[in-house]
Amino acid sequence: MSVKVARLLLIAWLVSACVASPAFATESADRAAIEAAAQAWAKAFNARDANALLTVATDDLVLIDGSSAPTTGARARDAWKKALGSGQGQLTNVSKEIGIAGDVAWRIAVLKDAARRGSVMEIWKRVGGEWKIHRQMSSSLLSPSNLLPTPTEPVLDRPAN
Repeated sequence: MSVKVARLLLIAWLVSACVASPAFATESADRAAIEAAAQAWAKAFNARDANALLTVATDDLVLIDGSSAPTTGARARDAWKKALGSGQGQLTNVSKEIGIAGDVAWRIAVLKDAARRGSVMEIWKRVGGEWKIHRQMSSSLLSPSNLLPTPTEPVLDRPAN
């Protein structure tokens, strides 16, 4: 291979690497932004700051909790406010998975404090350049008193004896 051909191949490789890297950088930045927003939500929850809590949600927020019917919009936002008063101790919010598809993302996490422990799945939406919670499905956020700890393994086919 001539030096000229080797240089052309190197230049082509560098150009393709530069063109491909912004997508990775954007996904990495989006993941960081979602994680930061999720932690800001937990910080607002712990501070019992309803105004800060609601800045992380879309206007058409939907909450789905295992113990109640889905709530939407203003009722969902009110349910979050009510949940602020039921917390005990500091709520921890640990992301297990974040997936991104354009301007929509999902996040699976574990939430826990002294009164509750459960899983949460959130659908996030990019609104005005910011990531906001659009849908939140939880097993214990809105009604901590009725739940058992999250199981560590599925128990779908255990014998009944």
